[in-house]
Amino acid sequence: HPSDAPDARSQASQRITPESTDEVRQIVLRINTPAYYFLEGQNIGVLTPGPHPYGNKTHHRYYTIANATKSADGEGVDLELLVRRGSYIDEVSGDEYPGEASNYLCNAQPGDKISITGPYRSPFLIPADKTCNLLMLGTGTGIAPFRAFLRRVYQEQSQWDGKVRLFYGARTGADMLYMNEVNQDLAHYYD
Repeated sequence: HPSDAPDARSQASQRITPESTDEVRQIVLRINTPAYYFLEGQNIGVLTPGPHPYGNKTHHRYYTIANATKSADGEGVDLELLVRRGSYIDEVSGDEYPGEASNYLCNAQPGDKISITGPYRSPFLIPADKTCNLLMLGTGTGIAPFRAFLRRVYQEQSQWDGKVRLFYGARTGADMLYMNEVNQDLAHYYD
């Protein structure tokens, strides 16, 4: 229920794609609850305040958690989201409208309060058997759960005996999130 949603605060927002392509931002939200717990691959809901078309008080949109770490001060948890600024075309008028949740998050300033729900159950689970081979397929912001998986697997690399493969695609090389000239995060995990 929206009134029970934990509050988060926007901590940082960084564009990780070049200006020449779709805007994708890495957004960090701080939850001031040290006990907040999530598993790799889970998602949260973001509640954007209204009023919205058709009289809705809030708009609810799910985002997969790309990573979560204890905050530097130990008082909370920092959640990373990958958000592509979206829009949609009205089928009748042909007018373009900004996406409710993506624009809300992309426009958030440090310190802004963001109401969230969840985390919600994950369709992806890292196997308990560390001899398993992992095969991950993703495009665009669909890399988010695999980013968290890769960080966990490589932190446990001395114990992980299976092969780990990520197949990731995008329209252009510049759209390769975390692997372009803007942010080379995943390059550190390749062997």
